[in-house]
Amino acid sequence: MLGKARLPSLEIGDMIFPMTIPKLNVEALTPDERLSLIERLWNSLEEAEVPLTSAQQADLAQRIADIDKHPHDQLSWEEAQRQIWGRPR
Repeated sequence: MLGKARLPSLEIGDMIFPMTIPKLNVEALTPDERLSLIERLWNSLEEAEVPLTSAQQADLAQRIADIDKHPHDQLSWEEAQRQIWGRPR
């Protein structure tokens, strides 16, 4: 059985002051505000806090090897965007 999550607290001498976390009503946020929140949360993570799985590491290694082996077969990000957004819909 999992233990209860502990709220952060501030200890001053022998006294402990629990710190409350305000509830966020995500549903009340606009889509732009929710996306901004997601971006802020994502950007707050350090790279080491988001480890790749073994499968992701293997896939990334294969992609890098393919780029190294066939550098002229790759598109720049700008060219990829041009091809995606420049074509008729």
